[in-house]
Amino acid sequence: MRMIPAIESFGRVDSAAERRVAELLAQVDLGVPTACLYSLRLPVHEYKRMSEVDFLVVWDDTVLVIEVKGGRIHRRDGLWTFTDRYGQAHQKREGPFEQASSAMFALESRLRDRLPNLNVAFGFMVLTPDQELAQDLEWEPSQHAGPRAMSVHGLEQALRRARTFWHQRLGRRVRGGAYRPLLNVLRPDFDRVPTLAARVVGLEQEYVQLAERQYDLIIGLESNDRIVCNGGAGSGKTLLAVETARRAAASGCKVILTCRSVLLAGVLGDALANCGVVCGALAELNGTPPADVLIVDEAQDLMDVDSLLQLDGLVQGGWANGRWRIFCDPNNQANVDGVFDQGAFRELTATAVSINLPYNCRNTAPVVLQTQLVTGADLGVPRAGAGPAVEYKRYDDDLHAARLLDAHLSRLRQEEVDLADVAVITLRDRAQDSSAIHSKAFRSGRLKDHPDPRARRPGTAQLVTTAQIKGLEAAHVCLIDVEDINDTIGSARLYVAMTRPRISLWLAVSTVAWQQIEQGHSEGITQ
Repeated sequence: MRMIPAIESFGRVDSAAERRVAELLAQVDLGVPTACLYSLRLPVHEYKRMSEVDFLVVWDDTVLVIEVKGGRIHRRDGLWTFTDRYGQAHQKREGPFEQASSAMFALESRLRDRLPNLNVAFGFMVLTPDQELAQDLEWEPSQHAGPRAMSVHGLEQALRRARTFWHQRLGRRVRGGAYRPLLNVLRPDFDRVPTLAARVVGLEQEYVQLAERQYDLIIGLESNDRIVCNGGAGSGKTLLAVETARRAAASGCKVILTCRSVLLAGVLGDALANCGVVCGALAELNGTPPADVLIVDEAQDLMDVDSLLQLDGLVQGGWANGRWRIFCDPNNQANVDGVFDQGAFRELTATAVSINLPYNCRNTAPVVLQTQLVTGADLGVPRAGAGPAVEYKRYDDDLHAARLLDAHLSRLRQEEVDLADVAVITLRDRAQDSSAIHSKAFRSGRLKDHPDPRARRPGTAQLVTTAQIKGLEAAHVCLIDVEDINDTIGSARLYVAMTRPRISLWLAVSTVAWQQIEQGHSEGITQ
């Protein structure tokens, strides 16, 4: 049976029951033209507009709504209880048959408005893949299929029975001939490219799960007093630093978690609220008593003699004999904010156990590939799934760059992206000097020069520098003022900025930088 959308494009499906049903329906052959439309990609408001239909099977003369209910189901005193695979029970007055029936009538009304001459039979069926339902006066046997129908042959029989049942109930012959008209009307609602907003949830879940897997790599080293954890941007270092601090505090230790950035320190403090961990930027910790465990995030920013001396006083036993963990990316983020002393780093690592984080958990595969091609950085193995292509736009001057930025922000809004999830990053020293301040978005207040991620407001994007967003991230990144990528500082800033997005990356590139990219590695660039 033809599946819309195609099964190979499903990606993540949260309902295991729906996934099983979809895979079986794709193999069903009813001997006549049929198509199954799956509401997998519909956002919530569109799903409700489509009458909350899970699956819709279309024949030349029949439209069948299929409601899928996985897990355990039972009804008592008119109240339905649904228990999912995690043992969570949910109760409703409306059962699956009422739900399917109301969906069928609502859909029929919509289709007859669109196709006034439509002459087909409408029906519904409830599938319970995990449990047989006893016969009941509320439904006819042909309106239900349970575990015994969960095979290709079983589902074919169930669909044929349901189709026959609804034609008999209608009590008259139908003209049919509606297969193509129905698909023409229905397909645009079901077969759509998912919006960026719709794709965020799945990618975010993958990100957290992958960062948790990275933590398994350092659990075995927890018995060591001194650990250096190296990883590229997006390897989950900050999440691991937070989790390490939380566990150390839970074991009864006094813990300090620090970094160079005041903004990042604020985010770390929020993440560890009520855990008893002292969080703060290093400059804020003067006079703080030494802790049992010292944890340093973005340690490459503090790898200079003065900072190391101050850190030495924040842990019992100091660097030589204390218990500490540092998380750093010494190769590509060094010298963007602070000074990186390679000799001091070598001395420090000589006294500790080192571990390298192999996976990039934050960035999608296209972002990892383009960052590697443009900057030459090793970001590790991308594991965060497929995402939208990285986009490059060439600009002639600041006003041109601002117009390009406005057009992209407008498109993101059309994709149902909240601008609060967007960071506009300038490679210039100060946000006030960015070409972004010439944009309509900046003048209207939809883009603000306010770098604190905790101050995000719905409908407002943030304009930040690479130093301000270093160690932080955003769902969507617009990178602007890319002027010279061969300069050492410019290249380091570009690396930081390109590795901030969790979902999408867009770059406005000067003519000079464009030529530099073309002369280097420019494979797969999307304009």
